[in-house]
Formats: sequence, C-alpha cells, structure tokens
Amino acid sequence: MGESPVSADNHQIQVLDETNFYQLTTTKPPKLNRLPKNNTLKKPSQPKSLVTASSHDTAPPPISHTPTDKTQPQKTLKNPKPKSLSKSQIGELLKHTQGVQDSIVMPKKLADSLSDVAIEPLIQTDKATNYLRWLAFYYLSRREMSQHELQKKLLAKGCEPQAVEDLLQEFAHKGYQSDERFAMMLVRESIRKGRGKNHILQALKSAKVNLPESVDSIDQLIQQAGADSLTYGTILTCDESETVDWLKLAVEVRTRKYGDTIPTTPKDKAKQLRFLQYRGFEFWVCLEALKLSLADFQEAESL
Repeated sequence: MGESPVSADNHQIQVLDETNFYQLTTTKPPKLNRLPKNNTLKKPSQPKSLVTASSHDTAPPPISHTPTDKTQPQKTLKNPKPKSLSKSQIGELLKHTQGVQDSIVMPKKLADSLSDVAIEPLIQTDKATNYLRWLAFYYLSRREMSQHELQKKLLAKGCEPQAVEDLLQEFAHKGYQSDERFAMMLVRESIRKGRGKNHILQALKSAKVNLPESVDSIDQLIQQAGADSLTYGTILTCDESETVDWLKLAVEVRTRKYGDTIPTTPKDKAKQLRFLQYRGFEFWVCLEALKLSLADFQEAESL
C-alpha cells in the first residue's frame, strides 16, 4: 500500500488561505515515481540442459601455478688474480698497438721506439727475492755445496732461473759459496768414511766441480785438504808423511767389514775384492789389501 503516483495532469494548484493553511503546512508533499536504485539488468537464465551440455564441450581453463618470487642471494665472485704476460704475449701487444692508426693509448712514434727495445722479465717482488736468499743460506748452512748442486736445489723449488743465476754469482763473489771449499770438504769426508781415490774423482765429476787453479792433480788436492788431521787415532796417523796411505786405508776398511784375517778361498777373495772396488780404491790397492792385515802394519811401524 502506497500513495498513488501524482502526474502533472491531475495535479491541481491549491491556493493558500486561512482555511487550508494548517493542512498544507503540516502534510508532506506528494512523491514522484522514481526508478529503483539497483538498475542492473539480470541476465536471462538459460535452460538447465543447455548449461550441462556446454560445460562438457568446453574444457576448464588451465590453472597457472606461478612460483613465488623468492629472492636468492647471489654469490659474489672474487676478483681473479691478474695473470702475468709472457714475452710472446707482450710482443704481440706491441705489434698490435703499432698497427693501430691514431691510437690514443700509445702513439705510433712511441710504439716504433718500443719495438726496438729488448723485452726483459719483470722485476721480482721483495718477497720472492727474500725467499730465494733465505733458501740458499739454509742449504749452505747445512753443508758445503757446489754451485751446480745449489742451483739444482733452488730450481727444484720453483725459483726464477735468471734470479738464481744472479744469486749464485753474488754468493761466489762474496765467498758465501765456493767450489774449492766444497772439494776440500768432499776429500775429507770421503777419506773419513773409507772411500778411495776413484770415488773422490767420481764425486767431483757428478758435482761438476773442476780442480782449483792452484792444484795440479787430485793428490795435491788431497794433500791440501789436511786429511791426516781428521784421521787422528786411526791407522792413517803418520807424522812423517803428509800424504794419505791408500793401502793402509783399504786394509782398515776391509778388516772392519770382514775381520783381521787374510782371505784364502777364491770365493772370499773375489767377494772382498768387489767390496774394495765398490769403495773406490784403485785395482792394485785392492789386490795388495787382500794380502795384508793390521798386524803387518803395526810390526812395520815398530821397526
């Protein structure tokens, strides 16, 4: 139940006077026809049969699974160490720079002047130089070494060949390393361990050590080495002679190994002869040492 719509045709104008003053001022004005607020039109509903048929014909849209964007921390790469260029690579860079016209980095005149300059290796750092010097002093502090032996050991540790060559010349000039001292030490050690003259010559040859200029033969080198002073208390002690008696030394070495008895059987003679030859004694010394004992030398000295 509601009020009837008022149109412009049946609407009558009322004049305000004393009779209708109260009625017109107390009553509400008539309402006009208005459309509803929700003016959206509804779609016509389709039949149930058509809806089911269309749902089977068309496939449902695929469900897209988008992965969540997880920000993973990227690993920071360390700056690689700069590689040193070889001589060939430096030469190629100079040739390439020389061929470039109007180069801002290196002018053509500068490239021409650098092409005539010999390429030299880079100067080593103080750390590498200090390590090289420390290593050389360490080897020389343990024992005397020849220049060839020291060079071989330093190169085996990965040192620069040119730096090793310069260091060897410096050490030889200052006297830190001496082939002459090494030869003297080799003679004394060989005689003290019961080695012969042939062993000393072979050891000097393998160490690539030549005889000093003041020495004419190996006998003179042995005499200057002072081997007699190191053999005090042994059978090599001889106050009258300044040279080494190789026959005495061979007999002493043989008796330490096989006893103070002269071999009689061919098998024992051949066995002891090979032993003395392995020790570096000369062949005639080995043959004479098989015929003598320590008692024979003691009797000769007592006379």
